[in-house]
Amino acid sequence: MDIRLLGPLEVVADSGTPLPVTTPRLRAVLAALALRAGEVVPTAVLVQQVWGPEPPDDAAAALRDCVARLRRMLPEARLLTAPDGFRLAVVPTETDLGRFHAAARQARAVSERDPERAAGLLARALGLWRGTPLDDVPRGPLRAAVGPGLAELRLAALEDWFELSLTLGRHTEVADDLLAAARAHPHRERLTRQAIAALRRCGRTVEQQVLERALRDAASAARAQGPRARLAPFPSPGATFVARGLELARLRSWLTGASAAPAVCLIDGPGGVGKSTLAVRAAREVADRFPDGLLYVDLRGADPRDPPLDLAEARRVLLASMGTPGKEVPQDPTAAAAFYREQFAARRVLLVLDNALDVAQVGPLLPVEPGSAALVTSRTALTGLSSGRHLHLGPLTTEEAVALVRTVAVGRAERGTRERWEELVGLCGRLPLALRILAARMAARPRWSVADFIAVLRDERCRMDELTTDDLDLRASLMVSIDQLAAGAEPEDRRAAGMFPLLGAAAVRSFSPGSVAALVGCQAGQARRALERLVDARIAESPWPGVYTLHDLVRSAAAWQAARLPRRGTTERLAELARWYLGSLYRVNVPLALPDYYRRRYQAGADRYPQGRLFTSVDESLPWADEVLDDVISLAQQLSAPEYDAGDELGGAPLSTFSLECVRALESYFGMRLSWRAQRRLCDLTLDVGRRRGDRFAQAVAYGQLGKAAGQQGSGDRGVELLRSGIELCRSVDRRMDALVMTLNLVPCLGSAGRLTEAVEAAERALAEVAETGMAEFRPQIINNLGRCQLFLGHHDEARGLLTRNYEAAPLPYERTIAAGVLAEYHLEMGEFEEAARWADRALGHAAEQPFDPIVVAQQRTWRAAALRGLGREDLARAEEMQAQAVLEDLNSRENSHLRVRTDGRHVPLPR
Repeated sequence: MDIRLLGPLEVVADSGTPLPVTTPRLRAVLAALALRAGEVVPTAVLVQQVWGPEPPDDAAAALRDCVARLRRMLPEARLLTAPDGFRLAVVPTETDLGRFHAAARQARAVSERDPERAAGLLARALGLWRGTPLDDVPRGPLRAAVGPGLAELRLAALEDWFELSLTLGRHTEVADDLLAAARAHPHRERLTRQAIAALRRCGRTVEQQVLERALRDAASAARAQGPRARLAPFPSPGATFVARGLELARLRSWLTGASAAPAVCLIDGPGGVGKSTLAVRAAREVADRFPDGLLYVDLRGADPRDPPLDLAEARRVLLASMGTPGKEVPQDPTAAAAFYREQFAARRVLLVLDNALDVAQVGPLLPVEPGSAALVTSRTALTGLSSGRHLHLGPLTTEEAVALVRTVAVGRAERGTRERWEELVGLCGRLPLALRILAARMAARPRWSVADFIAVLRDERCRMDELTTDDLDLRASLMVSIDQLAAGAEPEDRRAAGMFPLLGAAAVRSFSPGSVAALVGCQAGQARRALERLVDARIAESPWPGVYTLHDLVRSAAAWQAARLPRRGTTERLAELARWYLGSLYRVNVPLALPDYYRRRYQAGADRYPQGRLFTSVDESLPWADEVLDDVISLAQQLSAPEYDAGDELGGAPLSTFSLECVRALESYFGMRLSWRAQRRLCDLTLDVGRRRGDRFAQAVAYGQLGKAAGQQGSGDRGVELLRSGIELCRSVDRRMDALVMTLNLVPCLGSAGRLTEAVEAAERALAEVAETGMAEFRPQIINNLGRCQLFLGHHDEARGLLTRNYEAAPLPYERTIAAGVLAEYHLEMGEFEEAARWADRALGHAAEQPFDPIVVAQQRTWRAAALRGLGREDLARAEEMQAQAVLEDLNSRENSHLRVRTDGRHVPLPR
């Protein structure tokens, strides 16, 4: 789908067919959604943009009606409902505005080394404009809000294109266009200077002199304004400014609306994200709209060396910038406030209030005069200022971050590949401050490659030491907010500051109140409140309710602090966190329908680790395990180090056995989810620790799970080898039941390797051992695999008898699913397609009773497809095959595997 916003609104389907959006209100709703392509737009925002600040009572209902009508016009699944709004499911490049931004970013990235390509990119970007953006969308709040910003985007790109054209010596080609643009926008000094340069090179002296005179007159008029001439120096915008084009356009748009009432723009974000640089840049770009001057004060809310500026001193600095001596300011606070307001009466100024601490520090400084404005930067969102418009600033995109470093460091392409550059900026968290420090170090070390810098920065604990120069210290910048919390009056503030280093001690990327309570040693409610304080201070982020994360460089700062904590105390806290995870992981299995052996084993694990989460349903437990799996692996990696081989923190075993416990707790989960890469990583850690500690059982467990996974992936012979190693190790340490469980997995591995006679022999031995040990719960699994082997050996009657009796006796959904599926396969072999379809339907019905692994589901659908094809129902058969292929394609993509689906007795490879 293609949505065109840079002119009259147009929508085109993938086929190229126009999709007419007929009514004005529908166009307004679609435009509002398309401007934030792929994002959830809250209902309240949509209502305000379509109906204005005083919408009718039925606006929300009318909006839902508009969305329903748009859904009927647009392709399926493109307009989605979210809990608090709606989302247009398109990527940004499916809009012309998104393509414009992408081309402009590329142009900025290559302009230094390839101006020809940059000019071409900008020309194509400018060619996307077909007139006034949203020209046929009704005039109203939406157009008023975005129109000026979009116009500014185009003008800024046009100026960049003119600049590149002059650099490339094309002054003759662009002189007339430049002259017309300068006359159309007389207040844009850059355009005027570009036009003068082009005319001079073309020898068009008279026109050049006219423009120069206009430029001098404008400068004289500005000097004649009086107050501006007396202002203190405004901060420099810096030598380079890369990216933030959308944010700049938004600020310019907001600041242009200051004529009726003062505009207040509130920029918040974590330390080092570039708030001050953006504010200064935006102020300078709109300076011509504020003839009485630009005023700046650093409120020092983010200064690690000095306390925040108090209100009286901030007033004095701003008044002094306007030429008012400090001795004229009254001492009485009330009189001083009145005097401050009087000095701004009838003046149009732009205040930059940088590094604000809180609302109390900022509120009394804000302008009240129409025509004036303020740009406020702070680490926390100043939500108490009801009149302000908020801009939440995050890290740069990877492309923007690479462009910044290469621009400042003069980064030659031969210093590293694109992937290396992207990894490097990723280690800096794509924070502008860190990137500028890195670029300065790169500029001073021209012979170092990108790989050299990556090697230095990879150690998280030492990264902070590397991201420091004589005048820039990333660690100090990041730690300001922590120091302020530590000095706070509220217990939650101090608890948040105190727990921060421990968040860096554990090698996990996300936290919950429960996990942090275990790590820190407090109640879950206390942990939640402290985490929320870290979010308010922009130290932590909360991507969704109950989940908290740290930005990469904030993590590095926490890890740097954690490395200075007493080792014994840190180990004790990590042990509490490990026990919390293990208790939770064992309880993931509680809602699952499993054989008694597994239920008893998992319950024993949960009893050993009473900490952790409780789960009441599969829909709750399995998704949670999905979410924390990467963190579990990271913690297992950390605790597998030799330094954790001593101790008895995990039920009498040392912390290094954490990976073994995880593998045991997650065995059924891995069987359902088929997360092979994660399973292999945990098993490899378990093997390493087991070999180092001489733990034969740990090695056996790892071999057993790796063998089962190999069989699932179609490597039957490799699976047999690993499983037999595991069985042998289990028997050597008298773990007979674990050896028997591995034998259950050995049978299907032998079968998938084509070693059917061996598989039958192994199954019969397992049945005998089951009878001897009284473990009848294992019989259904063994007989299902034995019946399938007999089927492939041509023993049809024996296979049918085994499978039919097994289906009738099987107590669990998984066992019934497998038995019904193999019976469907039996009837396919016999050419009995009605019966095959009936058994395949039963298998799929049982598979729906609880989550199943993708291979089982795909297999059942494949057998059903074969039965339907045998009955002449080709369309239905093809639909089933497509669903089976989709399931396995998703698994192959996720796990980098190459599983195939069996169709009509043939193995057909799936697309990779």
